[in-house]
Amino acid sequence: MISSKLKSDQIDISIVIVNYKVKEYIANLLNSIYKAKKAYTLQIIVVDNNSEDNSIAYLRERYPEVIYIENKENVGFGKANNQGFDIATGKYTLVINPDTLVSEDTLECMMDYMEKHPSCGASGCKILNPDGTYAPESKRSVPTIGTAISKVFGLNYLFPKHKILGSYYLGWIDEDEIAEIPVLSGCFMFWRTSVLHQLNGFDERFFMYGEDIDLCYRIQETDFHIAYVPTTSIIHYKGESTRKGDLKYVKIFNKALYQFFDKHHSSNYSHLFRGVIFTAITLRAIFAFFANNLRLIGLIATDLVLLNISVILGFLIRFQFSLEVITNLQNLKHLWINVLASVLYVAIGSAIDLFRTQRSSISNQLKAVVGSFLAIAVVTFFVRDLAFSRLALLYGLAISIILMIGLRLIQINFSKSTTKVTGRIKRSKLLLVGDYSETEPLKKQIYAHPDWNYEVVGTVGIKEQHAKQVGVLPQLRDYVRAYKVDQVFFLLKCISYKAMLEQLSILQNERVIVKLIPDSMDFILGKSNVEYLEKIPLIDVGLEYSKGINQWLKRATELFLASLGLLVLSPVVLPAILFSKAKKRKISEITFYESITTHKWKNRFLLLWNVLIGNLHIVGAPLSDKKQNSLNYKQGITGLRQINESRISDDEDARNYELFYLQQYSIWMDFDILMKSMLSKFSALQYIEEQSSH
Repeated sequence: MISSKLKSDQIDISIVIVNYKVKEYIANLLNSIYKAKKAYTLQIIVVDNNSEDNSIAYLRERYPEVIYIENKENVGFGKANNQGFDIATGKYTLVINPDTLVSEDTLECMMDYMEKHPSCGASGCKILNPDGTYAPESKRSVPTIGTAISKVFGLNYLFPKHKILGSYYLGWIDEDEIAEIPVLSGCFMFWRTSVLHQLNGFDERFFMYGEDIDLCYRIQETDFHIAYVPTTSIIHYKGESTRKGDLKYVKIFNKALYQFFDKHHSSNYSHLFRGVIFTAITLRAIFAFFANNLRLIGLIATDLVLLNISVILGFLIRFQFSLEVITNLQNLKHLWINVLASVLYVAIGSAIDLFRTQRSSISNQLKAVVGSFLAIAVVTFFVRDLAFSRLALLYGLAISIILMIGLRLIQINFSKSTTKVTGRIKRSKLLLVGDYSETEPLKKQIYAHPDWNYEVVGTVGIKEQHAKQVGVLPQLRDYVRAYKVDQVFFLLKCISYKAMLEQLSILQNERVIVKLIPDSMDFILGKSNVEYLEKIPLIDVGLEYSKGINQWLKRATELFLASLGLLVLSPVVLPAILFSKAKKRKISEITFYESITTHKWKNRFLLLWNVLIGNLHIVGAPLSDKKQNSLNYKQGITGLRQINESRISDDEDARNYELFYLQQYSIWMDFDILMKSMLSKFSALQYIEEQSSH
């Protein structure tokens, strides 16, 4: 319970922030608060709900002046805030989520409004999504049966301006109109501390969600009202300490809805009607769970459709699309194979976390497909009554790999958000917004990460044009369109929050992902992820590359590919080699015809021959006259370092790329590097010629 008596009026604003495993977002929020501080005196209180990620130590080192409360368990949002309210001594108390960002004028605008309107007990501002779009929860009404029905059936989206159907988000009130409203969003609530204490803070029976609605509802018992003040705005990343697709989130959220109804409205209705309400909220929870996971469900459904098509096509190919086979209804009995394949795929995929995220790995998908068909083959072998053509299964496996892996590669390469390298040929085009003196070293830091797939297309300056910048801030949208940019990074060290928010509003229809780099310049903050700019700690121990099974798989794969390549090239290239009088030279003990790129087909043949006899890898260390391989692994035709040479700025970066390859090695990484070498502008022979001439 919070104290009912203010201890001091010396502080202008007390700010209470509850943390649960989002320390980087809080650091960014605190930076923005200090920029908005102006002449106000602040008391900042961070309550940690047992994050278990070293949050307090991380924050205390950077912001020692902040008051920290460490809970030994997750006591919930409401109770944790009350702990902060209990020691708040400011005239006003700002309740703010950690995954928000305030503008330079936010505190000033809120203070100014509250000072001029003494009957206003609490106020909120305009809330923007990370892409700059307006968040409708900036202003809300109290949930009722009518608003709940309207929201569940989407009527509030179809008729946003209607005073009944659009009442949940008060759609008839313009987003830029100051107005009295019933409910504020819990992510930003600017309270008179006296009113907050008068209401005794949040009801701690609400663990998370619903407590903000309850607190706003109870202000009706006082002489104060709530105001929506859109003269300033904040960014809200929305639930970075929770995941809306999780069943746990759905249960907590909908439990809170019923708690609110039961607390404030149950006395007005019969037990039967309360049962109807409970049933409706339960159905809404089920609907919400599927809606929040719709994309993931769609991916799984697509996989299953392609898998079943592959099984059927494998059967038809095996019997040469015979009309007799197709029209024979007896063959419908084999549809059990489709059911079994689907069940096995989902079971194996779940076991190896294929469906844990919407960006599942290609290697895990391949394992699930191969595992499913192998399991079917075993079942049909031992259960004679279920006998099925092994050749049809083999055809089905090949088709499913082509269709499913092909589709996943397309999805990865057309996604703007994916930055990991595996399976992605197209790099994410990136614009840096900030002063050139800051963006140039940042570019080197980005390129030093072997596991990132960014391509910096240029820097946009804040005010003054630099010779090496593509332009200045007012034309940012034009540059995004001209360069077909996927992501924009704002360096908050160089740009004001207000200017950045203005640009977000301008970019909101450009389908570009915006990320922020705080003043500390040590991490990149996105909507749902944090990427650290410090280099990955790689040490030369326990290398995956050195494991016997990986070495065996690598050699077996390269023998197959080299043999296949030599078999294809031999009829055309071998006669040219036998009768060639061109000069030869050796690079790292490998013989080439001069010049290397002029005799490209003969030199490709020689490279494959050296792979076959064990002198080279297909994927390995760089090959040149100079000894560059400090890690002592065999040289290769291509490799992770070779295809990223333009991103490497010094010997340390070069070693980092090579060590990353050795430490993170898998046969899938080799396939990924080989695929990128073949489908990108990289030329192995040209690279070898250029490196050997240095």
